[in-house]
Amino acid sequence: MLIPFTIFEKYMLLDDQPAYPMDSFRFLRFSGRLNFNYFETSIAETVRYHPMLRSVVHQDQRGQFFWEEIDCPIFIRKIRGPIASRFPNPEAIDLFNEPGFKVYFVEEKNQTSVLFQFHHSVSDGIGEMQFLADVLSDYVLRFQGELPPKNPRNLDQELLLQRGSSGLTLAKYFRFFFSTAVTTRQLLFRFPAPLAPHVPLNTNIPAKDYLAFCANELTQKETLNYFDRAKKHGVTVNDLLIRDLFLTMGVWRKKWFVPQGNPLLRISMPMNLRTESLQKMPAANTVTMLFLDRKEREFSNPDQLLKKIHWETDWIKRTEQKHVLLLSLKIRDRLLGGIKYELKSPKCRATAVLSNLGRIFESLPFMRRHDGRLFIGNAVLEEIDATPPIRSGTLISLSALTYANQLRLTLRYDAKNMTTEQSNDLLQIFFSFLRSEPAVS
Repeated sequence: MLIPFTIFEKYMLLDDQPAYPMDSFRFLRFSGRLNFNYFETSIAETVRYHPMLRSVVHQDQRGQFFWEEIDCPIFIRKIRGPIASRFPNPEAIDLFNEPGFKVYFVEEKNQTSVLFQFHHSVSDGIGEMQFLADVLSDYVLRFQGELPPKNPRNLDQELLLQRGSSGLTLAKYFRFFFSTAVTTRQLLFRFPAPLAPHVPLNTNIPAKDYLAFCANELTQKETLNYFDRAKKHGVTVNDLLIRDLFLTMGVWRKKWFVPQGNPLLRISMPMNLRTESLQKMPAANTVTMLFLDRKEREFSNPDQLLKKIHWETDWIKRTEQKHVLLLSLKIRDRLLGGIKYELKSPKCRATAVLSNLGRIFESLPFMRRHDGRLFIGNAVLEEIDATPPIRSGTLISLSALTYANQLRLTLRYDAKNMTTEQSNDLLQIFFSFLRSEPAVS
């Protein structure tokens, strides 16, 4: 059976460039050794209930894209350590010839590392984390000598047919017409500055070692203090992260480049579109993107900046702005050249990406160590890193997640335009804001 693409999946597919593959990663590091045979079986069995992870792209004579489910072995590469870096060097995914999902299993002396690679057309971050939870649940049962259920969480594959519905009715569109016009103008006519001045590279040259990242985390006490700070200000943790990322970019840019004028900076954020009725959906792309713009002159008063960000995120929710990107993409795709023509533009569309996955793996019924980390068989899940894609002009993407009551941030950066020293410094500045309230400058 062929399943038509949604507009967002098409956008992710066409934005895949040889120099900037449109893929995201989930990296799990365990102390102790996982049983490879059990783990391989768990992945192979679990993916049977997640059709998007075993599908390839089919293009018909009219140029329309469809998903075609195929029966083929899952790509699982076993590597024996030690390795030079925590990540093995991944290979770009060709969705026309292989499913958008790969696994790298790295065994070292006293630890195991597993890298999950997803093409962003097949699933968003929430779907990927739910899939990983299903794999870990299956593995623990097998390790304990129990037979896992055939269908994890009673997943309903029929729900995949609803993954492209935005929920935007004509009545809602006209009700929020003026608000929608503001967001549409932002997307079509306002272009932000890149994080750093750079010369755009030839995006048709295949990437080498394109996955560059650094990560850090707060302690449990620091995490609790950060969450309490959000409550004190009457905002969400996500609002606070957005504010602190803007401040971080302002400080970092002045330190490294001394930018001229008062450039516009933009943070792009994925927003989950799953409703309660879609909770049993297998891994899929059920997401949209939201955009917040700020001028650097607004960074001098952090409290006012936070209040305005909170007002804007609340306005976005109240006026259904989550639908604007999808609607704009559908309209643009019907015009001359379609989305593909639009994506050829070298203009920067986002200064940074910020993805907040929230608290993860909290509902898994496994034994936990004294610090809250999960026992997976006779190993312990120590760390989880997540990295959204980057594209030409968007030099950084950050992922935030809370595991074992610790807030962890992973920074993926464009190694063609940023050095390791610069990326580490940016993350260090960010954490200085996370650990203490910024002062008015």
